[in-house]
Amino acid sequence: MMRFLSQKDLKQLLRMEEVIEAVENAFREYGEGKYRMPVRYSLEIPELEGTLLLMPAFLGGSEVMGSKLVSVYPQNPQKGLPSVMALYILNDAKTGQPLAVMDGTYLTGIRTGATSAIASKYLARKSSTVLGIFGAGVQAEFQLWALKTSFPLKKVLVYSRTLARAEIFAREMSRKYQIPVEPMSQPEEVVKDSDILVTATTSKVPVFQGREVTPGTHINAIGAFTPQAREVDEDLVQAAKIVVDTYEGTQAEAGDLLIPIQMGLITMEDIYAELSELVMGQKAGRTNDQEITLFKSVGVVIEDAATAKLAYDKAVQLGVGTILYNET
Repeated sequence: MMRFLSQKDLKQLLRMEEVIEAVENAFREYGEGKYRMPVRYSLEIPELEGTLLLMPAFLGGSEVMGSKLVSVYPQNPQKGLPSVMALYILNDAKTGQPLAVMDGTYLTGIRTGATSAIASKYLARKSSTVLGIFGAGVQAEFQLWALKTSFPLKKVLVYSRTLARAEIFAREMSRKYQIPVEPMSQPEEVVKDSDILVTATTSKVPVFQGREVTPGTHINAIGAFTPQAREVDEDLVQAAKIVVDTYEGTQAEAGDLLIPIQMGLITMEDIYAELSELVMGQKAGRTNDQEITLFKSVGVVIEDAATAKLAYDKAVQLGVGTILYNET
């Protein structure tokens, strides 16, 4: 039986706290070596300012297999479209039989927010109450939702290159999540007052000055995913304890770190840990309230696989989705 799960279906099925748990378990399986996952294939289309990514993965512990096809077009918001759009295909790991096709755009958004929450669980101060977000697009909301689920947030500060977008985001999110969200006109206004910072932009250059980050701040840098792009500068990278989603992905795609490495300012040995090492207790996360910590993520398809399996299992249980065909 082949099932289609729309974005509406996924919104009905997926709760953030459950996704956080599923994705954390996926990183645990990754740390145990129970996975197969090539570095994603990237098809660059510079003349159209776009990228097409193919991302397959297998998780051995939970026997999950699937692939995501995702497009990244940074100019899409000007056309009224998300900058990131995707489809996910979930297969039966034992037979290869396709089980479901589902909206990958929402899937990508919620699993990315969940991953930031997991990293922040180990790297941010438990008492963090102010979240600062760079970017006012679709992903910014998932970050707010995930971190509000995990921390006692009292206020959110948001900065966008277009102040009007920040104002709209602040107004809508304040109403939806019942928390004060304030638009900021300058990056430094966000940096100086935030306990946790998130960069969720399509910028190819740093969005704030690292030397302005105060001791004790945690940063989730999640937007840049190519060797030529970065959202944080070398000053921050040199000052921070650095954790990445995977070493392999970092070496292939994380411009936030690869550019300082090329500048001779840091080496791969300066990266403290992969997220799985924190999840499994192999390395400590934050060790004092003065550390500046940085989680650099380029996205890992095990996050999608775990989230897709969660959605599928709940869809079967609740009878949600559209049956595309029945096996005869």
